[in-house]
Amino acid sequence: MSLFLGKLLTRLVLPLSLSLLAMAVALGAFASGRRRAGTVCLATALAVLWLASTRIVADRLAVGLEREHPVPALASLAPADAILLLGGATKPALPPREFPELVDAGDRVVHAARLFRAGKAPLIVASAGRLPWQTQGPPEAEALAGLLVEFGVPPAAILREERSTNTWENCVRSKELLDARGARDVLLVTSALHMPRAFATCRTAGLAVRAAPTDFWVADGGPRSALDLVPDPEALLLTQLALRERLAFFVYERRGWIRR
Repeated sequence: MSLFLGKLLTRLVLPLSLSLLAMAVALGAFASGRRRAGTVCLATALAVLWLASTRIVADRLAVGLEREHPVPALASLAPADAILLLGGATKPALPPREFPELVDAGDRVVHAARLFRAGKAPLIVASAGRLPWQTQGPPEAEALAGLLVEFGVPPAAILREERSTNTWENCVRSKELLDARGARDVLLVTSALHMPRAFATCRTAGLAVRAAPTDFWVADGGPRSALDLVPDPEALLLTQLALRERLAFFVYERRGWIRR
């Protein structure tokens, strides 16, 4: 299956697409006089969209992923040979942008620089290529490296892995660079939602990584309120991201990219 087709199919089975599809089926049923079927489809679509858009559902789906790996305190984190920074953290410097810009997952770059400045590793591998359908702009690793320099990391301490197009390739291709430098103990920096899949994939690829997650969506503490049952665009996004990660983990297992 091609990378593009895989991403397309993943989007089609997530709540937003499924709800829209159910609504389309409902309209077709109403138009053909099948009111009962149309009503069932419409009610199902609205229920799925409503639940997926509530914070209480989104947090429940996300927290299991984000808490799978303990979050080490910076002061107690043992030094490593290198830091592996995974991409997906920037938007390219395409007009009207003069410079690359950080996205929601941009905390990955900040945290990698923070670990380096704290003396937790002498080397950062920035791993991120360019998707096949992205014909403009350099590989993302170039943007990551530039931002790391802005955040105080010397250029000589950064290696760029620019060929990967998915998490499996991030791990395999980065291992080549890390092995060449004799790096055996690696701090893996990625979003907390992505960490379970990235960590398992790195271990399958033969990388001895330790999790250093960042970019958390769900914080501990705080009482629930009625607002948690009110649809919210950010909650819908989190639901989609959490379900996508769980689906991707399942696919990676089927492909042999994750072995327990």
